[in-house]
Amino acid sequence: MLRVLWMTAQGMVWPWLLQSMCRGDAIEEALKSELIWAPVGDHLGYHITDAGRRRIMDWYQENRPGRGTQDDSAHWRAVTMR
Repeated sequence: MLRVLWMTAQGMVWPWLLQSMCRGDAIEEALKSELIWAPVGDHLGYHITDAGRRRIMDWYQENRPGRGTQDDSAHWRAVTMR
């Protein structure tokens, strides 16, 4: 689900993009948890909610590169693809 939040926070909100880059169950869980909102109409993408933004920012604060804690680069790459 963190991947879904990361992508929507980065502006990658188009349904075809999010659905091709994230697991469907993760998108559904983010929707059910009200961390993102579903697209409305044909021309709007997913939207991250304030709760979703807080969750991904909390994760980032704990996992950002150079933080000086245990290196978990595999987890970082899995969420950010960087």
